[in-house]
Amino acid sequence: MSVSRLERTPDLIERQVADETFLLPVRGALANTVEMFALSEVGHFIWSQADGTKGVEDLVACVLQEFEVPEEQARTEVAEFIDKLQAYGLMKEVRD
Repeated sequence: MSVSRLERTPDLIERQVADETFLLPVRGALANTVEMFALSEVGHFIWSQADGTKGVEDLVACVLQEFEVPEEQARTEVAEFIDKLQAYGLMKEVRD
């Protein structure tokens, strides 16, 4: 059985400015644009946890442990965030 984990794409610059985290792609199609992504507090937390060792369920558990939110909200927010980042090529799924 293959296990799915999520990891950040390495081809970007991550910068913390005041209380916000910004992601700027430096390779691929997005590098040709002026796309910059600002992460919310929860988004930054999920981003920091997606280190290639955790799957979606692990990330949901991390969010539930760190923030006081209902489980369904955590699941929805994690799924939406991951979908957006994958659509832009900023996060990918890896399998064992």
